[in-house]
Amino acid sequence: MILFKQENNKIKIFIKDISICIDMNVKDNIKLLKALSEETRYKIIEILLDGEKCACKLPILINRTQSNTSMHLSKLLNLGILKSRRDGKMILYSIKSLQVCKIFESLGYSKNKIAKSCSYMEKTKIKKC
Repeated sequence: MILFKQENNKIKIFIKDISICIDMNVKDNIKLLKALSEETRYKIIEILLDGEKCACKLPILINRTQSNTSMHLSKLLNLGILKSRRDGKMILYSIKSLQVCKIFESLGYSKNKIAKSCSYMEKTKIKKC
């Protein structure tokens, strides 16, 4: 069960026995959680927890069409959840948001898996409550 509680300018997220605080405004939190609630975007992020991936491989890995995957990647980029870089003809995607990493960690994903894509990120406004 996931519980959300707003206090001042913080959102507390309670998942199992873990709680994290995200210092963001409410609108940003809602956008982030809406993005994660959509199955295709969730699958994309889940795959990117293993590290950077080429856009050409993602549709196969999530069992979606290229155009559908592209639309969701664009949404995740616009929300600041993902980042992309070009390597020759390939476009590579990776996770940009430390908040996303912490949420997936709270959901029980292994720290080793998350570390592959999130370890380089600086500590930001996320902390234990």
